[in-house]
Amino acid sequence: MNYEFEQLRTLAEERLPDAFAPEGDAAFALALDGFALRFASVPGEPAMAIVRTRVVDLADAPRAGDFAKAALAANFFWGGTRGATLSVGADGALYATERRPLDELADADGLARCLDDFSGLVADWRERSALYE
Repeated sequence: MNYEFEQLRTLAEERLPDAFAPEGDAAFALALDGFALRFASVPGEPAMAIVRTRVVDLADAPRAGDFAKAALAANFFWGGTRGATLSVGADGALYATERRPLDELADADGLARCLDDFSGLVADWRERSALYE
């Protein structure tokens, strides 16, 4: 299948019109339960999408340094990240980012799986941040 980013954008807007927010020609966001999930096309790789969300502000974690180290260690074989990569942004927040083939997002079920993966990841890592007291 040769699925394109614009088709994903249309699917997301049709399925979740109240959550959909365009972000230029090559990106959009979905406002979900307590977080925004952003989708962007990958220049030069028309079969891929970048999916990214802000997980938690490190300032909200009492032992932010220890929590950040644990989050970055989770990137080893994607332990506890459901395939995404965790990183610390310039704004001091923990982000989850994943490159996902557009073919995996080609229908409502694929989009729902992606949303479930990221919802679970966000919930897991927000809970973990609270454990670093």
